[in-house]
Amino acid sequence: MKIYFGILFALLFALPFASAQKLYTRQASLPCIDKVFQITAHVTRDSLGDFGVTEQDIRNGIDTLNKYFSPICISFNLCEINFIDNFQYNSPANENEWAEMKVKYVRENRINMFFVSDLSWMPYDCGLGDFEGLLTPAERPAIMVFKGCLLSGAKALPHHVGHFFGLNDTNLEEGAELVDGTNCTTNGDLICDTPADPYVVGENISNYVDVQMGCRFIYGGTDANGESYLTDVGNIMSYYPEECKCGFSYEQYQLMAENYRKADPKHW
Repeated sequence: MKIYFGILFALLFALPFASAQKLYTRQASLPCIDKVFQITAHVTRDSLGDFGVTEQDIRNGIDTLNKYFSPICISFNLCEINFIDNFQYNSPANENEWAEMKVKYVRENRINMFFVSDLSWMPYDCGLGDFEGLLTPAERPAIMVFKGCLLSGAKALPHHVGHFFGLNDTNLEEGAELVDGTNCTTNGDLICDTPADPYVVGENISNYVDVQMGCRFIYGGTDANGESYLTDVGNIMSYYPEECKCGFSYEQYQLMAENYRKADPKHW
C-alpha cells in the first residue's frame, strides 16, 4: 500500500502499487520547512485592454496552492501584483520573448508568476515553470500560468510550482519507466513512489482515463516487460484532468523539501 496526500481533504489516501516500489505508512513523517514564500504576480493585458483575472482570482489560486504545500509547512503570500500594459506579452511569441519578460519584470527574493492567455511555441496545456528555479535565482526563474487555467481550476499553480521546486512530470520519457519500478531512479520522473506513467503529450487523454467512471485509468498498453500500467491519475505532476488530481506523493514532498534546503536562503 502506498500513500498519497490528498490535500483537498487534508487526509492520506492509499493506492495499490507494484511491490518493487518503496512502501509508506500513515505514520511516515515529512519534514517541516516552516517557510513563507512571497509571490509577485504579473498580469498581462490583452489587445482590448482587459487583464482577464482579478486580484481575488489570484488569491483564490494561492489559497489552493497553500493547501497542497501545507504537509511540508510551506505557504505562499501574495505581496504584489504588477499589471503589464503590453498586449504582446499576453501571448509570448517564443522563448526569447519569455526570457525578455523575465529580464524586465522578475523581482528578486520572490517567486514570480506571470498570468498570460496562451503559449503557442511549447506543448503545455496550462503554462510552464522553470525547472529547479528555486536553485537558480541568478537565472531569473519564473512561472507562467494561463489565465483560463487559473479561472477553471487552480491546480495548474501547484503543478508548475512543483517544477519550480524540482519535480518532473510523471510521464517524463513517456513509457521508459517500468511498471515494477526497477529503473525508477534512472527513468521517468526519477521519483520511486510515483507509478510509471505512459501518457504521451498530445494524445487524446480519454484514451487513458475515464473521468465519468471516477477518473478510472483505462489505458490498455503495457511496458517493455509486458506489464500493465498502474498509473496514478491523481498525482498533481501528471497531465491527467484537473478533476482527477488530488495531491503529491511522499517522495515528491521529500524532494521539494530537500531542494529548499539546498537553496541559498538569502534569495528567498
